[in-house]
Amino acid sequence: MTTKSTLTLNEQLCFPVYGSTRIISRLYQPVLAKLQLSYPEYLVMLMLWENNEVNIGQIRRQLYLNKESLLPILNALQQKSFITLQDQDPDTLEAKVSITKTGLALKTKAKRIPFSLSRVLNTPVEELGSMQLLIKNFLSRFEKKR
Repeated sequence: MTTKSTLTLNEQLCFPVYGSTRIISRLYQPVLAKLQLSYPEYLVMLMLWENNEVNIGQIRRQLYLNKESLLPILNALQQKSFITLQDQDPDTLEAKVSITKTGLALKTKAKRIPFSLSRVLNTPVEELGSMQLLIKNFLSRFEKKR
């Protein structure tokens, strides 16, 4: 990106971010398919493997999802018996999402996923860590303005 603003694809910050996201999602797809998870479902499961129970508001904030995007993901995970939604109205931010024994058992199978991504990308873990830190710093600036 140059200081001179141009409307060319390769000069846009959004393009390499978009392309990277698409490639990473595509690389995860075959591994996640073995676990019966889509990429967005995997992200929700990561939160639950870390916390066992979260509310819908936490998921929406952390994964940058709106209600319309999140509810189908939660419904799919519930149909697979990976999570349970508490009796509260799932439209509320306080509705609890809990991991089931089946969902928790999936964690063991998923442990190798981050390492397989590094291998498929043929990129050292340290370099991936540097990229992750750069992106986290960017997101933290966005969070402050949100």
